[in-house]
Amino acid sequence: MTDAHLTPPGSPPPPEKTQNVFERIAGVLFAPAETFRDIARRPDILGPLLVILILGYATTAVVMPKMDFSSVIAQQAEQMRKQNPNMDEEQLQKMERITTASMKVFGWVAPVVMVAWYALVALVLMFAFRLFGGEVGYKQALSVTLYSWMPLVLFGIILTVVVLARGTFDPATAATLVKSNLAFLVDMKEQPVLFSLLSSFDVFTIWMIALLSIGFATVANVSKAKAAAIVISLWIATIFVKVGFAALGASRMK
Repeated sequence: MTDAHLTPPGSPPPPEKTQNVFERIAGVLFAPAETFRDIARRPDILGPLLVILILGYATTAVVMPKMDFSSVIAQQAEQMRKQNPNMDEEQLQKMERITTASMKVFGWVAPVVMVAWYALVALVLMFAFRLFGGEVGYKQALSVTLYSWMPLVLFGIILTVVVLARGTFDPATAATLVKSNLAFLVDMKEQPVLFSLLSSFDVFTIWMIALLSIGFATVANVSKAKAAAIVISLWIATIFVKVGFAALGASRMK
């Protein structure tokens, strides 16, 4: 006899199995449509957030000691000499100590700062989808955002492996250590605007954008085409801002 014949008439259907955080991470990366349907029914935040933070701090612990800050300090010293040709050696040494300390502090604070960034991205996406007729709550939006960020977490793991194999590196070249974008074709110091633009079109970032589109199409109950249009439009807007800051920085260096 089949299970259907053994189920008493009128009894509720058996509860659907809920995926744990690791099953959801694997599912989002390789079977996103089905996984996001499960997330839409039961969104979770703590699990993916802890995974992101733990791996973020593990990456920081490995990568930070390998950073060679001398190139960044030399660039800042050159800029400060242009602005103030009368700077003495003591002032430059003080600037070097402050720069080194601030970069190390930022490296350890960055994973926590990113939590605020995830929250902001989820909030903006939620309002954008509601504006265009979607039906999505903030918990769903944040859960989709966190799981969609997993390609960049994977990038961090690959970057850590590359750094361990390579040794010390210039922090300014971090975006090109993993050859997942075309920014390595240009010199960041000579063409900062083009470098910023090319580094934005990264394989892992595009993967994340695709996941955000699939995820929000599912939780907001809109077409994938509309979801992709909303997500890609916001992404392009952030690229314009990023390239604009690069152009501003380049003009100040002249």
